[in-house]
Amino acid sequence: MERKMTWRPLCRPLAILAASLSLLACSSPGSAPAQPTPPNGARTPVAEGGMCGGFAGFQCASGLVCQTPAGQCHVADVAGTCRKPPQMCTKIYAPVCGCDGKTYPNACDAAARGVAVSTRGECKA
Repeated sequence: MERKMTWRPLCRPLAILAASLSLLACSSPGSAPAQPTPPNGARTPVAEGGMCGGFAGFQCASGLVCQTPAGQCHVADVAGTCRKPPQMCTKIYAPVCGCDGKTYPNACDAAARGVAVSTRGECKA
């Protein structure tokens, strides 16, 4: 008996990390993007809990910062999540190196300043 093969649309895995979830986006020719750009080319800022960064470069709304997973500095296809920065942090010294190349007293302090963590420990000169 001959078996008929069917073809599924080509899937493109997108390395989108948001709140420790990996998502897989699939598209077929002619399908619309997940977050289309309005016709005038302007983008609406992303609300709290929404995806930011990544290839599309979605920006968070005012007062929010784009938090990316630790150690993912300057990776073009890594997306983050729009979050409110912490209002208070402990004074515990557990240094981290921020994606901006500066050492912060702890991860909370870096997040409060809107900086993602590159590595634990002080930045190497």
